[in-house]
Amino acid sequence: MNESTLGKRISYHRKRLSLTQEQLAERVGVSAQAVSKWENDLSCPDINLLPQLADIFGITVDELLGKEAPHAAKPAEPIKNEGKHGRAEFHMEWKPLEGIWFAIYILCIGGLLLLTALRPELDVSWWTVLWTTALFIGGLAGVIHKPSFFPLAVTLAGMYFLITEFGIWKVSFGWSVVIPAFLLLWGVSLLIDVLRGDRRKHRRIEASGGVSKCDCTDGWLNCEMCFGQDTCTVTTPLLRGGHIKTRYGDFCVDFSGCQAVAPDCLITLEHSFGDLELHVPQRFELHIDRQNGAFAGDIEFSGEPSQAPEGVITLNPSVSFGDLRIRYV
Repeated sequence: MNESTLGKRISYHRKRLSLTQEQLAERVGVSAQAVSKWENDLSCPDINLLPQLADIFGITVDELLGKEAPHAAKPAEPIKNEGKHGRAEFHMEWKPLEGIWFAIYILCIGGLLLLTALRPELDVSWWTVLWTTALFIGGLAGVIHKPSFFPLAVTLAGMYFLITEFGIWKVSFGWSVVIPAFLLLWGVSLLIDVLRGDRRKHRRIEASGGVSKCDCTDGWLNCEMCFGQDTCTVTTPLLRGGHIKTRYGDFCVDFSGCQAVAPDCLITLEHSFGDLELHVPQRFELHIDRQNGAFAGDIEFSGEPSQAPEGVITLNPSVSFGDLRIRYV
């Protein structure tokens, strides 16, 4: 398949799955007229709809945008049309890292529940197995992805409760010791993070062995960075919109290479477990579309845009367990 425009690729994949424009529109949540305009290149889908369209077609967003060749060995599953009495279709797509850790979690739960069934004298409830294993596996994942005291404390807490509940270690300190120890480790973790953040202001963020992908074909930014430290410099004559996803590391996205921004430029952002800096030229203004976009994290601004900005970049952020810093440069 070698279609030159986004509209032609949408039309190709829709017909490949034997879907009508009305059926595709219903799945995406738009009108059939909107799909028709997409396929005739009279308009483009909203950036937030691209992952949903790619998921329906059984391809990646990059393939939908024509940035990489389709995977011939990945046949898309036929999509069943739903009538009034049709069955609802559920689709679950696991990302590699999350899927691996979830599989490990399920295996541990299954093994521990089997152990309690074979040895009733342990007298461990299924609820205890769930939350102690969640502490241990969740903390271990955090330690491996981004070593710090807090996930280490969670891992040690989960290990402690597991070995005491299953009678491997007969010594029990009780909550009067466990909670203060946990708070001490947490406080040390926060202090170290603050000191690391202060040092980071005086150094340039450079790549250090992570997994990154950053391109801005036709003005559409597609940036994904995971693990380590990395910088993505956005260079384009006209920034139309895009998507940024960063996890488990310290990253920087620099917009100084953008010459202009489209009037409706919208960038969605997903950031978790780490620090992310956005460097925005003062000739542009960055507007946060959603004020409550941070969970267990913070969004900070540094500097001010010019009095008469040449364009506005609208940012729709989702930040969890990390900090987002927006710097006007």
